[in-house]
Amino acid sequence: MRVKLDPRYSDYDSRGHVNNAVYLTYFEVARHRAWRVLTGLTADFPFIIAEARVKYVSQAKFGDPLAIDIKTTEIRTKAWVWSYRIVDVRDERVVAEGSTVQVYYDYDLQRTMPIPDIIRPNLMRD
Repeated sequence: MRVKLDPRYSDYDSRGHVNNAVYLTYFEVARHRAWRVLTGLTADFPFIIAEARVKYVSQAKFGDPLAIDIKTTEIRTKAWVWSYRIVDVRDERVVAEGSTVQVYYDYDLQRTMPIPDIIRPNLMRD
């Protein structure tokens, strides 16, 4: 799934590059969209982030039109991996890649839970 990114002025550093810390926020934007589209559920996410990884490939500068591709690359008993690829849409140049591990979580009970069978097939949809 591809999500258009709209970088904000505050995303840039003093040299006009997207700041390194902002890429995790871009991953969050894609996660929010993917969860709602793939599961049809609200933004009240029943998961926590256990791990995040970012690989910076090339610079993104002020005004570069960006998009992020997100896909599920692994499903475990209680967790799944979403992989991300941020590109400049003009030429598909890769700007950054990464992944996050989401763990299904019951906030009321304050513990991890197995991913429900009704959710699993939706996570693998494109």
